[in-house]
Amino acid sequence: MEDLLEQLNTVITDNKKVQISSLVISKGILLVLSPNFFGATSILDNTRHLIGRASECNFTINDSLVSKRHCIITNEEGKFFIEDIGSRNGTFLNGKPIKKKTALFYGDKITIGETIMRFYLEEKLDRK
Repeated sequence: MEDLLEQLNTVITDNKKVQISSLVISKGILLVLSPNFFGATSILDNTRHLIGRASECNFTINDSLVSKRHCIITNEEGKFFIEDIGSRNGTFLNGKPIKKKTALFYGDKITIGETIMRFYLEEKLDRK
């Protein structure tokens, strides 16, 4: 094994003295995965986050299948929820239409119009 590591020019160090863990803090992140806005992000750091085409939205998505005021994500004591607010084409969570206010979990796929997003929770490294 050591010969193989030397051939690969890889150095492995003993990091037993350093402990790194991640702490989830109370911010959510939306990451757009669809080609129309690939890589766009929105930080969900307030209690109410409006998503749609209108300029008044916290996260504006220029997608003709997205309503002006499409859906809302709320942060209630560190727990995130999504709700469709009467959009024309609906809001989908993990491929299923949302009928009422629904909890969001790490990695959930949100689809509105032709825009696909993933929901993540912000993490902070805690070095001890």
